[in-house]
Amino acid sequence: MTVLGFTITFHSPFRVGAAYARDGVDAAVDLDDPLPADSLKGLMRAAAGELLGGDHRAVAAVFGTPARPSPWSWSAARPPGRGWSQADLSGSRHRVTINPGTHSAVKDHLLLGEQVWVPSARFEVTRTGFLDAGGLPEADQVLVLRCAAGGVHGLGAWRRRGLGWAGIIPDDGEISEADVSRLLALAGERQ
Repeated sequence: MTVLGFTITFHSPFRVGAAYARDGVDAAVDLDDPLPADSLKGLMRAAAGELLGGDHRAVAAVFGTPARPSPWSWSAARPPGRGWSQADLSGSRHRVTINPGTHSAVKDHLLLGEQVWVPSARFEVTRTGFLDAGGLPEADQVLVLRCAAGGVHGLGAWRRRGLGWAGIIPDDGEISEADVSRLLALAGERQ
């Protein structure tokens, strides 16, 4: 069984919204699981799609398709040495919609969202399924996972506005020039 470890370094607070609101909060954080596995997988799939092209066979082989599930399984992120706690909730951030004509706030368009702050968190990606016999070799799939993680620079809501800036580094080292060359060669292999 192949297990890949990753460390996320946060450069700002983040918020992956919960499926529910709480009293006084429009965009709540799930403190039991503020950075779930499906969010991490989605971020890495999006980064792989940008690097290789969304319809590239390597993206389908690593992250799965509706017809064939991914042979890899993601864990949720956890701060090193402990779980998440109420202390990680670093307050809230407001967001308001501005009317372009009047340059004033639109009535009932003020949002209060919670945010989480920790210096770092860890997660793992484990191979739990079989690779297709004629598909992408495991070494190439590991390359895609490592480079996709390195391509993630923001996570959660409002990441384009300064919330959720982060970097992900594989445990076995940062992405090298050789990794990038191998990924570019793989990107050129259309099938």
